[in-house]
Amino acid sequence: MSEPLDQLIDQLRATVEARRAEGRYPPGLEDDLEAHFRRIVTHRVVQDLGELDQRLQRLLDLPGLSPDRIPAGSGVPGGAALHRAVGRVMARQAQGILEQVQELSLAIQAVLEELVRLLRMPNTHLHPDLLGQVDAVQERLSALERQPSGSPAAMAELGRRLERLERAEVARRFRPSFSWAEFDEEFRGSREEIKARYRQLVSAHLIGASPVLDFGSGRGEILELLREAGVDAAGVELDPSLAADASARGLPVEVGDGLEVLGRLDDESLGGLVLIQVIEHLGAQGVVDVVSLAADKLRPGGKLVVETVNPQSLYVFARAFYVDPTHASPIHPVYLRFLARRAGFREVALEWRSPPAADEAMQPVGDPVQDANVERLNAILFAPQDYALIATR
Repeated sequence: MSEPLDQLIDQLRATVEARRAEGRYPPGLEDDLEAHFRRIVTHRVVQDLGELDQRLQRLLDLPGLSPDRIPAGSGVPGGAALHRAVGRVMARQAQGILEQVQELSLAIQAVLEELVRLLRMPNTHLHPDLLGQVDAVQERLSALERQPSGSPAAMAELGRRLERLERAEVARRFRPSFSWAEFDEEFRGSREEIKARYRQLVSAHLIGASPVLDFGSGRGEILELLREAGVDAAGVELDPSLAADASARGLPVEVGDGLEVLGRLDDESLGGLVLIQVIEHLGAQGVVDVVSLAADKLRPGGKLVVETVNPQSLYVFARAFYVDPTHASPIHPVYLRFLARRAGFREVALEWRSPPAADEAMQPVGDPVQDANVERLNAILFAPQDYALIATR
């Protein structure tokens, strides 16, 4: 292991041992941390590179490229003489091509030699998985230091922090070749199209709800609609480029994790909280947390507006849900309504949105029995693609 990593692991082990001796860790935590350490050490095992060395040596032993090595033989009478004649005519072109191939071959050879060299020296690099394991250990230790040891509140907070850490690690690993602004333009529509789609939702539920937090504000369309309606609003967006684009248009957007930002707000300080096509990204614990936090941060009469994909429509899974590679799981409307009621929202309603085009659905054939079955199938296959949960505190 490299010296800094050795020191870090020794420090973590010492901290765990001290906390354990003081009785400040709950039962089972040592085993969990030990598993983290084992995974860290496993990442540092040096693999046997003998076979790879042999393959590389065979590559290095191959003779260079030359026109003399191109066979001129032929099974056709007179074919060999013809091949030699054509070869003399094309010799210059063939030599030029071979020189280019040789140049490429040498470049590939140099890369392979460097890769093998690095594999023999594992202490010169760290894998993202290893960094994630170290981060997880540090997060667990810091979380326990901030909470009363062993209490249910401490364990619940620890679970939430670990899940947020896992989501952040996944986000760090996913580095698409496109920007999310390009993705939205391609698959959701232009900013003006999005504003037209959500204007009624904003006017029906968020007028007079200042201040509003737009959780996952993206390009800022909801913030623009709220500003046009005279509603004081701010956004939080995980993607820095989207946040920068919205800020450049004069919209107040903070770069950060929405759950962290929401958690820092004073209780009953919001008049509205909006999540448009966001909650399906949060994971099981994140969904529970955002609804619970919304109940704490909204003042009496405040509105929680959540729009997400409708898993009761099979059309969604064929057309929309799996287009976004960062979707975690769809949230069933019955479950989301249950969470809102359990959190203390006094009024909870569902609105069905974005129905598929009429010509996508199955058409009646004129027979009462068959048409009744067509209607049932359409209700499953071609139900509205989205739904909005509107909850009043």
